[in-house]
Amino acid sequence: MSGTADQGRHPALPQLRLDQLLDELQARLDAARATRGRTHSLLEAVLSVGRERDLKQVLRRIVEAAVLLADAEYGALGVVDRHRLSQFLPVGTAEDLAHRIGPLPSGHGLLGELIRHPQPLRLTDLSEHPASHGFPAHHPPTRSSLGVPIRVPGSGVRQSVPHGEARWRAVRPR
Repeated sequence: MSGTADQGRHPALPQLRLDQLLDELQARLDAARATRGRTHSLLEAVLSVGRERDLKQVLRRIVEAAVLLADAEYGALGVVDRHRLSQFLPVGTAEDLAHRIGPLPSGHGLLGELIRHPQPLRLTDLSEHPASHGFPAHHPPTRSSLGVPIRVPGSGVRQSVPHGEARWRAVRPR
């Protein structure tokens, strides 16, 4: 009898709980769709890289895939030769802006940190890292960064650095 009396006083409670459960179910479905989309993008990137013959284009496709998968605005891939940055392939910056920024990085600051210590580097605020030296004039505002070293034996390829205001913070580390 008390169950009937409670329902009479609070008829909206079961409906409210059902709405919460449906909202949670929708959120999980959305997350599953996003994961499926990222997995599809990763597969497409792998196939795309496998089809390419030109090394520079392969490297560019790798960083493009990293930017897409990290949901970043910009990215770059640096090629290291004898502990120095010998190539730098930026993605997501218009050519005129890249020209105004000036010379490509030489491997100091945070890029140098990745060269000296080749392990993933995830930062929500670049300015708080001791190796941060800032950016040149005209560089797009960049607060967060994810640097991931890539080692290809004998090739000198060492790192991919997606950055920008990426939403990677929502992704759980593996």
